[in-house]
Amino acid sequence: MSRESILVYAPSWIGDAVISLGAVRALRKARPDARISVLARPWVAELYEGVSEVDARLSYDPRGTERGIRSLVQATARARAERFDVCLLLPNAFRAAAFARLAGVPERWGYATESRGFLLTRRVPPAPRPFGRHQAYYYLELMSGLGFETGEPDLRLHLPASMRSAARELLVSAGWDGRSSLVGAHPGATNSRSKMWMPSRFAEALSEIAAATGARAVVLGGPRDRLLADEVASRLDPPPIRLEGRTTLGQLMGVIAELSVFLSNDSGPMHLAAALGTPTVAVFGPTDPTETAPFRAKARVVREIVDCSPCLYRDCPIDHRCMERVSVARVVEEARGLLAEELALTGATGATPS
Repeated sequence: MSRESILVYAPSWIGDAVISLGAVRALRKARPDARISVLARPWVAELYEGVSEVDARLSYDPRGTERGIRSLVQATARARAERFDVCLLLPNAFRAAAFARLAGVPERWGYATESRGFLLTRRVPPAPRPFGRHQAYYYLELMSGLGFETGEPDLRLHLPASMRSAARELLVSAGWDGRSSLVGAHPGATNSRSKMWMPSRFAEALSEIAAATGARAVVLGGPRDRLLADEVASRLDPPPIRLEGRTTLGQLMGVIAELSVFLSNDSGPMHLAAALGTPTVAVFGPTDPTETAPFRAKARVVREIVDCSPCLYRDCPIDHRCMERVSVARVVEEARGLLAEELALTGATGATPS
């Protein structure tokens, strides 16, 4: 009997991919002998190198009409050649189910959303939105609806040695001495200006934490975060290590794993940090931490309760009060608390926490 081959159609964004890892692990637990492959966007695919339950990765890049069509054709052809028995659809999009059908996958499982139920061979009624609890359970409810046993979500990422080495090399090339501790911030948030705490406050918080701990500050971000990074860096003395737009996803994971504490908005890197076990302070405003907070104990959420939050708007139509009211002092206090906990743990165990 041939080995069962399963394709997992991964979410499109880093944060969602991390949040869905519990479902991937539930699948592996139920199918220990299957070959499990993941179809992921190029900017997400490297994440699965830190997921031992995944055997192989396929990539599909939808950006740009001509390139997107060519990439779709190539991914479909490869999926057909792999002769997958099952496709587990983690995104709710119609196109994900259509891809699985075009790729000739006989079993197609997922939530019956976006009128795609007719394309699915095993369909689960969609959970209500807003969900009311962490979205990691949303993916587990899909697995439960498909008949799998589920427990608590396991969203951990295990950093390969190659990623850690590449990150350390990048840090050294950017000015790190290889010995001093590092504190970092990611001031951006993809596709949402309203989720962003003010860069001037990120700078002030980083400066206070670095001065108190003797650490070197690191500013992270994507290529589109250069102006944000400029504003943060201009307010820091000594100058920070700037890595915005310079990291692959694997290098970003490695750098985050090196940090003593990480400051972030509600973003994909925030979820990476939590999954890697890096102490994280997350500033929340228009989004709901009940559903999207970092899913680890080594994380603190800082927010101010206002009558219009969570609104989920990408741009605030009024005065951005949910973020304006978050003080630097609160973020620094939470960061210091996390650092104290890490120090106590290190002293109690005699080893550096992972």
